[in-house]
Amino acid sequence: MSTQNPPGLADLRLQIDALDAELLRLVDERAALGKAIGEAKAREEGSLRHDGTPTSLLRPDREAMLIRKLLAMPRRAASQDVVVRVWRELISENLRIQGQMNGGLHLNINAGDQSREVLVWARERFGFAPSYGYVNDPAAAIAAARDTRHISVLSLDPRGGAWWARLLAEPRVRIIAALPELSSGRPHALALASIAAEPTGDDLTFWVSDSPEREDKLVDALSHRGFAAEWLCSAQGLKLFSLSGFVQEHDERLKGALGSLSGVIGAAPRI
Repeated sequence: MSTQNPPGLADLRLQIDALDAELLRLVDERAALGKAIGEAKAREEGSLRHDGTPTSLLRPDREAMLIRKLLAMPRRAASQDVVVRVWRELISENLRIQGQMNGGLHLNINAGDQSREVLVWARERFGFAPSYGYVNDPAAAIAAARDTRHISVLSLDPRGGAWWARLLAEPRVRIIAALPELSSGRPHALALASIAAEPTGDDLTFWVSDSPEREDKLVDALSHRGFAAEWLCSAQGLKLFSLSGFVQEHDERLKGALGSLSGVIGAAPRI
């Protein structure tokens, strides 16, 4: 009984070369479809909001559900990290193509001493297609995010103040992502954009309160109201919490006895 010899190094490299060529063809085909989708959106949904600004290209909900579906598919060797990073770049490239007519996407980074780390996390989440720049003032970063072509990424370092509480007075700007995306721990930065969050089945909602109660007491109070809460940050007499799941901004359970100034300021889908 004969046994087949395993392929040699030269044969394996030829197989890699063939796969690379096929991958390039498929990536290019996907990018072409992205362009067609952008054109279809403009025809069917319109490219401008009622105030005359471009509609947002971002769909954090759809992106998260796509990546979850891919991660659930069988794999022999590819890690979860490489799947997420490859598809984040593919999504980023498609958004670049779709947004060419309106100037594309731009990242505004406000992170103080953590600028280098936050930029890395922002690039991992939004890809390398968006341009980027640093903004020294959190208020300026939030103002920039009112433009649907901009994403602002701010550190949760309490030395930066309670910038997140400003979102209570913003009609459109909301948290759309927690960074680093693949971490199972407490987020270190948040991404903002002018887009309404949509539920995905596995989300993290962000809630602010000015209650004088200690953080652990507020976590207990939220638990009694049916929320799985985690304290994230406190600054300037204000407190930021994450709530497991997608919580509506006007959820009746969050009213009364939890602070005179409080509210939901966005939600981030988890991978």
